Order: sequence, then C-alpha cells, then structure tokens
Amino acid sequence: MTAEDDAFSKLKPNWKLWLEHDGDYVFGPGAFAILRSIKENGTITEGAKALGMSYRYAWGVVRKIEQKTGVRLLETYKGGTEGGGGARITGFGLKLMDLFASVQDSFEKATRKRMKEQSRES
Repeated sequence: MTAEDDAFSKLKPNWKLWLEHDGDYVFGPGAFAILRSIKENGTITEGAKALGMSYRYAWGVVRKIEQKTGVRLLETYKGGTEGGGGARITGFGLKLMDLFASVQDSFEKATRKRMKEQSRES
C-alpha cells in the first residue's frame, strides 16, 4: 500500500447537522438529545440529570427554541402535594425531533453508500 492509499483510507467524512428557522440556528444534536431525554424520563429535571446537565441549562435550551420558532416544544404539568409533575413533548416538538432524526439518518446512509462506492473505485 502506498502512502497515498494509506492516507486516503483513513479519511472519513464528518458533519454537524442543525436546523435553522428564518436563517437562525434553532435545533441541533444537543437540543435533540435534551428532548429525547425528557421524553424518555418524563420530566425536565430527570431528562437533564440523565445527560449530566442542570435543569436550568436544559430548560434554557428548550425556551430558546420556543422563542425563536414561536411554538411550544413542551407541555409541563404540576403534580400533587407529593410532587409527580412532568413534561410532555408537544406535537411540534415530536415533528422537530422526527425531522432531525430522519435527515441525520439520510446523511449517514448516503455517506456509508458513497464510502462503499469509493472503496470499490480505488
């Protein structure tokens, strides 16, 4: 194997996907992880804790997206005297998550396909 072949074989494409609203960054991998964790854990507090971040940070990310889009991502509800409140992802939030995940998946599939093609051409 030549030095060129060796160097070429170590190249791997990489990218960061994000969604924009009116030209402004609004949603990326971090926001996706926060919403997914809230969905899985049922509360902002537990979702943030599962990701090793503070409630305040996670809630701030969600609020910033809501402010930029003008649409709520979460419905929160209070519990009784013993606690038990939580958060649900809104329909818009679920659509946003689905769009992000499907575009990410498409990028990954296209990249894998192209890399296979490239290795056959070499």
